[in-house]
Amino acid sequence: MISNTEASPPSAPAEAAKMPVGARRLVLIGGLCIPVGLVAGPYLFGLQLVAVAGAVAVAVALSYRREPVWFSRWSWLAAAAGGLWVIATVGYWLSIMAAVDGTSAPSGLPNLLFYLGLVALGVMVLATIAGWISRFLADRRASAGGL
Repeated sequence: MISNTEASPPSAPAEAAKMPVGARRLVLIGGLCIPVGLVAGPYLFGLQLVAVAGAVAVAVALSYRREPVWFSRWSWLAAAAGGLWVIATVGYWLSIMAAVDGTSAPSGLPNLLFYLGLVALGVMVLATIAGWISRFLADRRASAGGL
Protein backbone atom coordinates (compact mmCIF):
# COMPACT_ATOMS: atom_id res chain seq x y z
CA MET A 1 0.00 0.00 0.00
CA ILE A 2 1.31 3.44 -0.91
CA SER A 3 1.08 6.17 1.66
CA ASN A 4 0.00 9.64 0.56
CA THR A 5 1.63 11.42 3.44
CA GLU A 6 3.86 14.31 2.55
CA ALA A 7 7.24 14.91 4.03
CA SER A 8 7.24 17.51 6.73
CA PRO A 9 8.79 20.86 5.84
CA PRO A 10 12.39 21.34 6.95
CA SER A 11 12.77 22.54 10.48
CA ALA A 12 14.32 25.91 11.25
CA PRO A 13 17.70 24.56 12.47
CA ALA A 14 18.07 22.36 9.38
CA GLU A 15 17.20 25.29 7.13
CA ALA A 16 19.60 27.57 8.98
CA ALA A 17 22.46 25.09 8.47
CA LYS A 18 22.25 25.47 4.70
CA MET A 19 24.60 27.67 2.75
CA PRO A 20 22.73 30.48 0.93
CA VAL A 21 22.11 30.00 -2.79
CA GLY A 22 24.37 32.91 -3.79
CA ALA A 23 27.26 31.50 -1.79
CA ARG A 24 26.70 28.02 -3.23
CA ARG A 25 26.82 29.45 -6.74
CA LEU A 26 30.06 31.26 -5.98
CA VAL A 27 31.59 28.02 -4.66
CA LEU A 28 30.49 26.23 -7.83
CA ILE A 29 31.89 28.91 -10.16
CA GLY A 30 35.10 29.31 -8.18
CA GLY A 31 35.47 25.58 -7.82
CA LEU A 32 35.27 25.21 -11.59
CA CYS A 33 37.64 28.12 -12.26
CA ILE A 34 40.44 26.73 -10.09
CA PRO A 35 41.03 23.48 -12.03
CA VAL A 36 40.49 25.21 -15.37
CA GLY A 37 43.17 27.77 -14.50
CA LEU A 38 45.53 25.11 -13.20
CA VAL A 39 45.10 22.84 -16.22
CA ALA A 40 45.21 25.62 -18.84
CA GLY A 41 47.93 27.62 -17.06
CA PRO A 42 50.93 25.68 -18.43
CA TYR A 43 49.65 26.19 -21.98
CA LEU A 44 48.47 29.78 -21.76
CA PHE A 45 50.21 31.45 -18.81
CA GLY A 46 47.61 34.18 -18.41
CA LEU A 47 44.92 31.62 -17.70
CA GLN A 48 46.52 30.89 -14.33
CA LEU A 49 44.77 34.08 -13.27
CA VAL A 50 41.47 32.22 -13.64
CA ALA A 51 42.60 29.94 -10.80
CA VAL A 52 43.37 32.99 -8.65
CA ALA A 53 39.95 34.48 -9.38
CA GLY A 54 38.35 31.13 -8.56
CA ALA A 55 40.13 31.02 -5.20
CA VAL A 56 38.83 34.52 -4.46
CA ALA A 57 35.27 33.48 -5.35
CA VAL A 58 35.45 30.46 -3.04
CA ALA A 59 36.89 32.54 -0.19
CA VAL A 60 34.15 35.15 -0.54
CA ALA A 61 31.49 32.44 -0.62
CA LEU A 62 32.81 30.75 2.51
CA SER A 63 32.65 33.97 4.52
CA TYR A 64 28.83 34.16 4.32
CA ARG A 65 26.41 34.70 7.19
CA ARG A 66 23.04 33.08 7.82
CA GLU A 67 20.78 36.09 7.66
CA PRO A 68 18.53 37.44 4.93
CA VAL A 69 21.54 39.12 3.33
CA TRP A 70 24.32 36.53 3.16
CA PHE A 71 27.07 38.93 2.07
CA SER A 72 28.61 39.90 5.41
CA ARG A 73 31.23 42.50 6.29
CA TRP A 74 33.75 39.64 6.23
CA SER A 75 32.60 38.86 2.69
CA TRP A 76 33.21 42.48 1.72
CA LEU A 77 36.70 42.38 3.22
CA ALA A 78 37.46 39.04 1.52
CA ALA A 79 36.19 40.41 -1.81
CA ALA A 80 38.25 43.62 -1.53
CA ALA A 81 41.40 41.77 -0.50
CA GLY A 82 40.79 39.16 -3.20
CA GLY A 83 40.35 41.87 -5.82
CA LEU A 84 43.60 43.46 -4.69
CA TRP A 85 45.27 40.04 -4.90
CA VAL A 86 44.03 39.55 -8.48
CA ILE A 87 45.16 43.07 -9.48
CA ALA A 88 48.58 42.56 -7.87
CA THR A 89 48.92 39.19 -9.60
CA VAL A 90 48.04 40.70 -12.99
CA GLY A 91 50.49 43.57 -12.42
CA TYR A 92 53.18 41.14 -11.30
CA TRP A 93 52.60 38.95 -14.34
CA LEU A 94 52.65 41.91 -16.74
CA SER A 95 55.83 43.36 -15.21
CA ILE A 96 57.61 40.00 -15.38
CA MET A 97 56.49 39.46 -18.98
CA ALA A 98 57.66 42.97 -19.94
CA ALA A 99 61.07 42.30 -18.40
CA VAL A 100 61.32 38.93 -20.17
CA ASP A 101 60.34 40.45 -23.52
CA GLY A 102 62.91 43.19 -23.03
CA THR A 103 60.40 46.01 -23.36
CA SER A 104 61.29 47.31 -19.91
CA ALA A 105 64.26 47.15 -17.62
CA PRO A 106 64.00 45.00 -14.50
CA SER A 107 62.83 47.05 -11.55
CA GLY A 108 61.67 46.65 -7.99
CA LEU A 109 58.00 46.75 -9.06
CA PRO A 110 57.60 42.95 -9.32
CA ASN A 111 58.88 42.53 -5.75
CA LEU A 112 56.48 45.17 -4.47
CA LEU A 113 53.55 43.61 -6.33
CA PHE A 114 54.48 40.16 -5.09
CA TYR A 115 54.47 41.25 -1.45
CA LEU A 116 51.32 43.31 -1.94
CA GLY A 117 49.60 40.25 -3.39
CA LEU A 118 50.88 38.10 -0.54
CA VAL A 119 49.49 40.53 2.06
CA ALA A 120 46.16 40.71 0.19
CA LEU A 121 45.99 36.90 0.12
CA GLY A 122 46.63 36.81 3.86
CA VAL A 123 43.90 39.38 4.55
CA MET A 124 41.48 37.43 2.36
CA VAL A 125 42.22 34.20 4.22
CA LEU A 126 41.85 35.92 7.60
CA ALA A 127 38.52 37.45 6.53
CA THR A 128 37.27 34.03 5.46
CA ILE A 129 38.33 32.48 8.77
CA ALA A 130 36.70 35.39 10.64
CA GLY A 131 33.49 34.72 8.69
CA TRP A 132 33.59 31.07 9.76
CA ILE A 133 34.17 32.00 13.38
CA SER A 134 31.44 34.64 13.30
CA ARG A 135 28.98 32.13 11.84
CA PHE A 136 30.00 29.50 14.41
CA LEU A 137 29.50 31.92 17.30
CA ALA A 138 26.13 33.07 15.93
CA ASP A 139 25.00 29.44 15.60
CA ARG A 140 26.16 28.74 19.13
CA ARG A 141 24.26 31.74 20.49
CA ALA A 142 21.15 30.68 18.58
CA SER A 143 21.33 27.11 19.86
CA ALA A 144 21.94 28.31 23.43
CA GLY A 145 18.94 30.64 23.19
CA GLY A 146 16.75 27.83 21.83
CA LEU A 147 17.44 25.50 24.75
